Amino acid sequence: MTENPKGTLILSTDYELFFHRSGTVQRCLLEPAERLLDFTARQGMKMTFFVDTGMLRSLDRHAAEHRELAREAEAIRTQLRRISAAGHELGLHIHPHWEDTRLSSGEWDFSATRYRLDMFSEEEVVNLLETNFALLQALSDDPVVSYRAGGFCIEPFERIGPTLARLGITVDSSVVPGTRLNDPQKGFDASAAPDEPCWRFDDSPRHPAPDGAFCEVAITPLTVGRFYFWGRLLNRLTGSRGGEHFGDGVSKAIGRTEVVRRLLGQSRVSELSMDDAKSQLLPHALAAAPARRAWHVMGHPKLLSERSLQRLEDFATAADVADGVTVGAFASHCQGT
Repeated sequence: MTENPKGTLILSTDYELFFHRSGTVQRCLLEPAERLLDFTARQGMKMTFFVDTGMLRSLDRHAAEHRELAREAEAIRTQLRRISAAGHELGLHIHPHWEDTRLSSGEWDFSATRYRLDMFSEEEVVNLLETNFALLQALSDDPVVSYRAGGFCIEPFERIGPTLARLGITVDSSVVPGTRLNDPQKGFDASAAPDEPCWRFDDSPRHPAPDGAFCEVAITPLTVGRFYFWGRLLNRLTGSRGGEHFGDGVSKAIGRTEVVRRLLGQSRVSELSMDDAKSQLLPHALAAAPARRAWHVMGHPKLLSERSLQRLEDFATAADVADGVTVGAFASHCQGT
């Protein structure tokens, strides 16, 4: 791979609602995505929008009985077409819990859902991939080539790899090297993945293979101390709302085991993020790895704020990056790794 001597910034965002109290399409998707489009236009950057197509399919399922959902589905499609037309990448992002989600009294009910693809049968997995891919491809000006697993739950990859390859998806971006989540429903383990910008693989992104059929474009890792998590806990307990994110939903809480590990452990690895709560760590990432030349910063429209976008701009300036590129574009330069 040949990196730009000034450094490269890869930007990606997961275009999705919340998994607990979903929030509104307007506040979680449409408005903050417009802020991202304005930001990238000012900076001359392109980015990847990983679209939660299961969410859009759920809106479609209920559109006939609920006019508001029909309007929201059409507004999302209109925005995604504009995003693609502006030169940004649309990537496939599957949160399979939407297959079991039901609408109850105007609210999405996630209480009895399967969170991971490996909770579905082989036939169901193939159908999910094909159906969601077809929906997204119809909205994209360019071939859909990139994938991000919901909740980073990419394993077992061998269950989805053959279908992804058949659909033309050869790029994954679900790995944050060194991360691990202890959670019975949402857990994953990328602790052994190499801290590299990208690599090739076949059966699992955890196991690089020089001539592999797939390319992993990793999200940049960052070591975070426990005091960061104590600070976030204190903010919640005191009701601090400074820099509140754009979205109006609520995320599902992580398991107690993981909470204890974060609060009492010496440190843990997290993803480099433009989201409001984690954007304060962007300067620390530069200080910790001044020689790094490729940075992949991810986020979510729902979790952005005005101050986090300013922090991202400051980070791009301090990192001395020459461009902001999509996941797919960066992968095209990793073919020889």
